[in-house]
Amino acid sequence: MHWVITGANRGIGLALTRQLLSEGENVTVGIRTSMPIEHQNLKVLRVDTSNIVSIEQFTSQIDKPVDVLINNAGILIEERFPQVTEEGMLLSLKVNTIGPYMLVQTMYNMQRIRPGSKIINISSNLGSIASTTSTSSVPYSVSKAALNMVTNLLAHKLRDMYVISVHPGWVKTDMGGRNAAVSPEESAKGIINIARNLKVTGVFVDYKGNKLEW
Repeated sequence: MHWVITGANRGIGLALTRQLLSEGENVTVGIRTSMPIEHQNLKVLRVDTSNIVSIEQFTSQIDKPVDVLINNAGILIEERFPQVTEEGMLLSLKVNTIGPYMLVQTMYNMQRIRPGSKIINISSNLGSIASTTSTSSVPYSVSKAALNMVTNLLAHKLRDMYVISVHPGWVKTDMGGRNAAVSPEESAKGIINIARNLKVTGVFVDYKGNKLEW
């Protein structure tokens, strides 16, 4: 299988990449800086998911059909009411919501995704409208709630593919912090398992496969 992962140079993205490569999979990653690992089955490309030109250039360099796309690149700007800034809101929406949507649309138009392709949008339980009553970041929660809408809309349009949102858990990364409960490796293992066994579309689940409320 050919996997494409954005934001793969650290955290969950790096854990996903390491595990897939260890299992003999082919992986293309999109990163903004540098990749800490090299592998014969790894193709490293640059992408800024907040920039449509960069997204188009990235997609054009993907040289084979994509079996699984994991939209993992994201940003967390810790702004709480009543100190939320317009800049923080706009940047969060651009990276966490608009970027993943435009990447899927671009891949569709350039025929990189095809019937049977699987699209995994890394969301968050903090983006669940049904269950979220407070948050450490208003921009993050709003942008992840919007990403869930992206998942829902794409799932209805791409009826011959699979599109889901996944909450990766509270993960020990730069974003999640050292007090988080889940290791990147554990989260990655769960996400990969979900992707490989995916038989439904338009759902919101956690990394263990448990269904979450939108």
